[in-house]
Amino acid sequence: MNKVIALEGFATDSVALPAGAAPGLALAPSLHAEIRPLAACADIRAAWTDLASRALEPNPFFEPEFALAAAQHLVAFRRVEVILVWQGASSATQRRLVGLLPCVPRRGLFASERLTGLSDRRILNGAPLLDRRLGEAALEAILTARHGRNLAEGGLVLREIDLAGPAATALLKLSGKLGLGVSQRRSTLSPARATDTTEIAALQQALARQGKVRLVEATSRVQIRDAVELVLALEASGSRARAGAAVLQDTREAGFVRVMTRSFARNAQCRVGLLMMDERPVAGAIVLGRAPHGWLYVSAQDEAYAPYEPERLLLARMRKEAPARPILQRGGAGSGPDGTAIGELHLAPAATRTPKHLAARARDALRRGGFRLRRAGAAG
Repeated sequence: MNKVIALEGFATDSVALPAGAAPGLALAPSLHAEIRPLAACADIRAAWTDLASRALEPNPFFEPEFALAAAQHLVAFRRVEVILVWQGASSATQRRLVGLLPCVPRRGLFASERLTGLSDRRILNGAPLLDRRLGEAALEAILTARHGRNLAEGGLVLREIDLAGPAATALLKLSGKLGLGVSQRRSTLSPARATDTTEIAALQQALARQGKVRLVEATSRVQIRDAVELVLALEASGSRARAGAAVLQDTREAGFVRVMTRSFARNAQCRVGLLMMDERPVAGAIVLGRAPHGWLYVSAQDEAYAPYEPERLLLARMRKEAPARPILQRGGAGSGPDGTAIGELHLAPAATRTPKHLAARARDALRRGGFRLRRAGAAG
C-alpha cells in the first residue's frame, strides 16, 4: 500500500484555529488531515522535521529519522499508518504540518474502530508530534480524521506516554471538551533511578584498580558510526546474544539501527558513550533525542567486568557530563529524575451496546472485510 488515503466525509471546517497561531503563514479557515502509510511519507520529510523541531513534546521515536528507517527495514512497521494534520489547503504550496500520529487501527466485529497510537518494543515514547501552539486543535483534527464528525464512535489509546507531560495534558483538556471518558495506567517505562554518588564512587575506584578508566563520547558523525558498532558488539557478546535477542543477530534489526543512528547523528540527536578501561570498551550506551532529555535505546557491558557494574557507571558519568539532560530508560535503572508517571492513556466514549448499534458495527466490519450481506428473500 503506497497511496494516500482520502478522508471521505472529513469536514474542512471541523477544527477552528486560534488567531495568530502560525506566524509567517496565512491562516487557513481549518486544518486539513490525511492518512498515509508510513512508507509513503518520505516526500514530506522536510515538513516532518520542521514539526519535530517545534513539537509540544519532543519524541524521537516518531521523527522521520526513526520512523522512516523502521518502515524501510522492519516487518512490524509495514502496516503502520500515519495521521497528518496540515495547516492550509492540500493544494497550498505553503501548507504547514502541525500534527502527526503513527497508528495501527484495531477493528473488532462488534466493536467500533479504535485509534491506537503505534506501540512497539523499540518505541519508548508514544506522544504524538504536535505543534506547540496548535496542540489541542491538531489532536481534535486527528480524532476527526479517523472517525469523521462522530467522535463518540471511536476512542484513542496512547501507550508509553508521560501522563503529566504536555501532550497528555492537551488530551485531557480535549477529552473534557468532547465528552470522552479518560483512564490511565502506569507502565514499566519510567525515569531511571537517581544516582547514589557514594556507591558510584566506590564502583569507579574498584574498576580503576583494573586499569585506567575514562568516558569517551562520540562527537562527529564518523565517531558516532564507529561507536555504535562497538556498543552493538558488546551487546552481541553477552546475555542478550545467548538469548538470541542481540541486534547483530538480526540483519533487519542491525540495518535499522545503523540507518537510524546515522540519521539522528546528522542533527545531533544521537549520543553514544563508551566507558573505556585502558583502550578497551567495557560498557557502551546509545541515547536518542533532543533536549530536555534523552532515551536510552541500547546499552551493554563486558560481562567479564560485571561485578564492577560498568554499564551503570557509564550512565552515571554521562549524566554528570550533561546534568540538564536526564536519561530515561525502560525499567528504571540508571540515571534520571524521580516522579515522572509514564504509562497508557485511554480516551473512550460511552459504550453503545443496543442491538441496533451492534448490528451496525457488525455490518461495517463485514464491509471492511469485503463481504456483503444479502437481503432477506434474495435468491440462494
